[in-house]
Amino acid sequence: MTDDLAVFAQMLLNGGVYGDTRILSPVTVRRMTEEHLRVNSTVRRGLGWDLHSEEFCTAGDLLSASAYGHTGFTGTSLWMDPENDLFVILLAHRLHPDGRQSAFNEVRARIHNVVAASIVE
Repeated sequence: MTDDLAVFAQMLLNGGVYGDTRILSPVTVRRMTEEHLRVNSTVRRGLGWDLHSEEFCTAGDLLSASAYGHTGFTGTSLWMDPENDLFVILLAHRLHPDGRQSAFNEVRARIHNVVAASIVE
């Protein structure tokens, strides 16, 4: 599963191309990852993607302003950062007895920060 997600993420970072195969057009990738909805300073959405926001975001503080991703109810997340040519796949399984999701969002953000901070050029 992680291999498939890595191929998918890399394809998006490559503007719709993986290897020698074009899967999505550059226009499609751009349209998917540009802002289509802003509820407030913490909720920005593309087409199917959360966009990095100015205040708290599950992407953390260290991914660039152009980062986009998606989270799952059980704790999974996939974030891509085109400026840093980086993606983070988090496959977790957390279920809170009362169904609260917000506590795990902090954990996601911290994990993304650790990954981004560990990149050395």
